[in-house]
Amino acid sequence: MAASEKKDLAAALAVSSILRTDSILVEVGGSVRRITLDNLMDAINEGNQELLRQVAWGVPLKQTTQSSPSWGRVGNLTMWEQYKEKMGCYLLTNQGKAAKLSKADRTVFADGTTLDESKGHVMFMAPRLYYLVQNDAITGIPYLWMSEMPIGGHFIEAPCIGAYKARNLSGTLVSRSGYAPTGNQTITTFWNQARQNGKDFGLVNYDHRRFLMMLCLSEYGNPNAQAMVGNGLAGDTTNSDGWTNTSSLLTGATTGLGDECGKIDVTVAGGTNCSRVSFFGMEDLWGWQWEMTQGVFFGNSGNTNQDGTECFVYEGNHMPSAAELSTHPSGNYRQLTRQTTNNYVQHMLLGEYFDLIAKKLGGGSNSYWCDYFYGNATGQLLLWGGAAIVGTSCGLAYAGSFNAFSYTAAVCGSRLAYYGSVTIVNGADI
Repeated sequence: MAASEKKDLAAALAVSSILRTDSILVEVGGSVRRITLDNLMDAINEGNQELLRQVAWGVPLKQTTQSSPSWGRVGNLTMWEQYKEKMGCYLLTNQGKAAKLSKADRTVFADGTTLDESKGHVMFMAPRLYYLVQNDAITGIPYLWMSEMPIGGHFIEAPCIGAYKARNLSGTLVSRSGYAPTGNQTITTFWNQARQNGKDFGLVNYDHRRFLMMLCLSEYGNPNAQAMVGNGLAGDTTNSDGWTNTSSLLTGATTGLGDECGKIDVTVAGGTNCSRVSFFGMEDLWGWQWEMTQGVFFGNSGNTNQDGTECFVYEGNHMPSAAELSTHPSGNYRQLTRQTTNNYVQHMLLGEYFDLIAKKLGGGSNSYWCDYFYGNATGQLLLWGGAAIVGTSCGLAYAGSFNAFSYTAAVCGSRLAYYGSVTIVNGADI
């Protein structure tokens, strides 16, 4: 290349999109080469794991080849660290303004401004995450590949998830510290209260649940969140009075952990090895109060058009109507098959969407997925995470599908989510 043709790539004009016939630069065997976007996507989709290892990080999902949940991590783990650096907790206003909280302490903004939670909601936010589930051509083991770059497959749109279990304050659902979580409400009531903040608010959905497990696998190469982070208030033994003895606790116990994963040991009557857990700043995702999940419901064998094995995953921030619950969702949806019995999960459905619905039961609290699944042929509501009464059954993959969609209980709550666009500002501007 002539000197007059040399380009400073750092000074090149930035673009927000390219054609499939346009080229990008890659490093191959220590040399810089160019490849069209078309050929890049073809290489990825044809199973070129060497290319994926350069642009993504991954986890071999060894659920069919070993009982140990220590699956490990592969690929470009530096990209995971870079993605992780962009995650964290923010204060989000009802108007969609968000200011970063300190990475070390969720009680203060990153710019040093004093935090006033009454101005909004404490939320975990992360960039869009692309993912691809692909079988290894030699071993047949499915690998979950993840990247901030398009790699084929699908993506989880920039998640915005309540850092705390939700509280109903005068008819409006909030994510704030210093409150006991609300229970004894239907999922529809929780959703309507979330919408009192604005039409872009709702509850944590099924996509978010899959995303949280992706984070766990990305950080630890292991799905056992209880072993990796902490047992939560459920501890490591069954405690029939676990919820009674923890229901008066308040959110915000882990604010001093900031955006980190970690635990604070606590004493719970009747329980052992109990803790309040922080998962990248999200508090008590498992082992305290079941969380009702939107974006999904199950069939009911009592309905004419269902046999009870159906699992419907639908798009959009809405609650299904009675007509939908008796047939199928309106709009775009996927249909899966669930188990209708109970046990620890050995195999998940997985597939191209990394579906965390139990396919085969028979694992244990420290083997395979390490979490429990409850199912029957009539329950339509999806509960997630587990309650403080069931010990090691809990975790990021613990799901219950055994209650009516209208079910209410003190031990069943929710978590706020936001589905709109966000404007990032300084804490002083909130």
